Amino acid sequence: MKQSFEGWDAVSRRLATAAGQAWTAKGASGAAWLNVGQRASLHGIARRIGRNGMIIADEVGMGKTRIAVAVAREVIASGGRVAVVVPPGLGFQWRAEFSEAGVVTPPLLRSLGQYLAAWEAEEPARQQPWFGQDVVLISHAFANWRLGERSESWRWALLPELYAHWRRQCDKRFPRFYHGNERLTDALTDRAAESIAGAIQAAPGGWASQLIGELAQCTPWPGALDPLAYRRDEHLRRWLERAVGLGLGTFDLVIIDEAHKSRQSESILSGLLERVVLAGESARRLAMTATPVELDATQWKEALTRIGADAAAVEGAIDAYAKAVSEVRQTPADAETRGTYQKAAARFHDALSPYLQRRDKREDPHVQAFARHANASVHAYRRETEITVETASLAPSWKQAVCAAEALSVVANQADSPGLKRLRLTLGNGHGIAALIRPASDGAEDGQEEKEKEKENQPDGAAPASAATDAPDKREQRADWWMRVLTGTFQGTDTPLFDHPAILAAVTAIEEVCSRGEKVLVFGRFTRPLQALVDLLNARAMLRCVDHGAPWPQAGIADGDWAAVQAAHRQLQRPGELARAQLDGALSVQYKRLEAQRQAFRDGLLARIEAGLASHADDTRAIRLFDAFKTSIGGAQQAKPQQSPLAVVARAMQELLGPEPGALGPRHFAAAFIELIDASADRDEGDTDGDGELAQSEATALWADLVKRLAEEFNRPQGGFARLMFGGTRPETRRLLQLAFNRENSYPKVLVAQSMVGREGLNLHKACRTVVLLHPEWNPGVVEQQIGRVDRVGSLWEKRLNEAIRQGAPAADLPRIEIRPIVFQGTYDEKNWQVLRERWDDLRAQLHGVVISPLTAGKYAIPQPIVDEINGLAPDFSPRASGHDPQ
Repeated sequence: MKQSFEGWDAVSRRLATAAGQAWTAKGASGAAWLNVGQRASLHGIARRIGRNGMIIADEVGMGKTRIAVAVAREVIASGGRVAVVVPPGLGFQWRAEFSEAGVVTPPLLRSLGQYLAAWEAEEPARQQPWFGQDVVLISHAFANWRLGERSESWRWALLPELYAHWRRQCDKRFPRFYHGNERLTDALTDRAAESIAGAIQAAPGGWASQLIGELAQCTPWPGALDPLAYRRDEHLRRWLERAVGLGLGTFDLVIIDEAHKSRQSESILSGLLERVVLAGESARRLAMTATPVELDATQWKEALTRIGADAAAVEGAIDAYAKAVSEVRQTPADAETRGTYQKAAARFHDALSPYLQRRDKREDPHVQAFARHANASVHAYRRETEITVETASLAPSWKQAVCAAEALSVVANQADSPGLKRLRLTLGNGHGIAALIRPASDGAEDGQEEKEKEKENQPDGAAPASAATDAPDKREQRADWWMRVLTGTFQGTDTPLFDHPAILAAVTAIEEVCSRGEKVLVFGRFTRPLQALVDLLNARAMLRCVDHGAPWPQAGIADGDWAAVQAAHRQLQRPGELARAQLDGALSVQYKRLEAQRQAFRDGLLARIEAGLASHADDTRAIRLFDAFKTSIGGAQQAKPQQSPLAVVARAMQELLGPEPGALGPRHFAAAFIELIDASADRDEGDTDGDGELAQSEATALWADLVKRLAEEFNRPQGGFARLMFGGTRPETRRLLQLAFNRENSYPKVLVAQSMVGREGLNLHKACRTVVLLHPEWNPGVVEQQIGRVDRVGSLWEKRLNEAIRQGAPAADLPRIEIRPIVFQGTYDEKNWQVLRERWDDLRAQLHGVVISPLTAGKYAIPQPIVDEINGLAPDFSPRASGHDPQ
């Protein structure tokens, strides 16, 4: 086990040196790897990290990951080891950041099988144990092991194996019943345990020696051979986690990405941090989150606990500040109240500043430029504009549906009829209607929605009768009557979602943005309304292309698309009846023209890519995959032309390069090819021997997989004007969607993402500055994460702002980040939005220095000088506020 850490004083000195240099990224042609704000953050961390762990709470999109990597780099340079605990989908981005810093990392650790594979080689010299790595990336979900009586022994046997090998190290013999035991037959687990025990024995007196001593004392023998002892609630489960942790080694720095997740002490993430990721005696934790508080100030305590700080010591300051914020909002004109708030804010700042560092968009030069040219608040660069669905303007049938849903909420017994309650609460977002029309045999929707009981899938939503009654209950009769009124609204169609007022309002707003040449990011919670929105947008885009003779990548209408096409035909008020055969014919004609264009694009494609790759001689991975690509073309001559590797890659690159690729040079083609293969696979995928290089034989095998993935993505039978990203979307598809969405001219123009899938870790900002909230969340922290997908460094908004300022545009015409919530008046969604806005104000008071928001100031006519005074007293945890502003 590595024990050469020089200590935190050495780390602090190195951090201070790094902060004073604009040191450059590997291969970045001299561009500064750390900007001024990030280097100021390093100064702040250098001052504090020797005393305690820290929370980096920078706003979304300001480069927290790069700061954390810079800290990890100096810990490794000081002889320390680093664990980085990250959400499952973000390993690729972390590895890319470490690579830029010149630090090599193994793949993200996701499973026990992958963990044990480090000891696959029989010869110890060829093994690559985790405890020998300087940095280990670990998934949040790594410790989510489901163990029980039928679990294979390799899944739980590391604890008894490690116990036995440690006994052998200490007593020169294995414990009784070890040899020949039928439960201990896995050679890989045996090698891992022998390697771990040997490494700890070779470094006596260390923290790992103490930990394994405790493990040996608490492991019963032979009781440890019972698989039932490793279930989640059993005693030995914790010691198995400790055994796995010893194989990872002890760490001097533990970085926790998205540290606001799973705060509960019994969560998988908390267990991973407490029992699997073993911190050394002097270790520090570095927590990263843009939203350390999401709903109330008490969550500061949870955030501090996560880094090992004494939350009880600052509890009084946190509670006093939350109370003072509430009171100063109620009576902002009262001088005494403002004085109390000033004292509470100062105390809050002093209590948290040893642990907390936060930069927000007030420090961003583009935000500052916007405020200067617009003569407005720095927060005004974001604009919230509700897309309101007014009940009074609805068609009579939808007015009837809203009234019936509200009546059901009054007359139905909510406890006995949860289906009716759900219908009433979700009528405005479409989920209730989707449930109403879903066949009883259908399961619950994919995503975050709860699995529903069979009774809730029935049209009347009523629970089965438990006993016969002499006469129907009057309440039940009224509820049944209103339910018939509601279901009557949708009779004659099995696709009412295509005419749902909220979806139609979203379509109008989305198409208006797309008509300006920009893209739109949509978030929602429920899969069926999201899918209906995607289908409707694609159908409308297709019909417009047909009407204007523009190419559309679809040769005919699929059966599942016909209902959406019919709805689009009606909504667009196209003349005449819609004849499917006629439409298929028109699509077939234009598709043949499109295929001719694709054929022309394929001619000379290889030569252009190869010429462009000449300037990427150091990218051996791309060159070898290109060689495998060329070879695969020769072996695919018998395939249909549209399905050959050349056709698949050409179609993908043509979509990425835009409508006029012929005007681009070889370097653009090479860059697009490299982006395509990077998005199609993890950087280390295919490196079967683990030497960090992709040999030509490995490249050939990997290329076969990549072609299949690209074919599935780019040979879809439907057009891709709008695409859905949900729980069932594979990781490689998500990366390809991210790549395409960030290119101005490529499809999709609209990315519709389920909240739980697309809100974190994705960079979707290069061609989009508009976020539509189809189903606004209750949690403002989630909404901040969603908006943060487009509000990032290097965004389209920054580009548009630079252009507008250069052209001298008036203040009113300066571009903004546009936030467009759908608010269906007269439904529960309206209440949802009101609560969200109130919670959002609380979040801004905690994190953004906006105690009195512009909305509150205008609503209650609070004088601007008072607003400025109160907001100016808000705690500021920026490192630059402490005087560290490196030039």
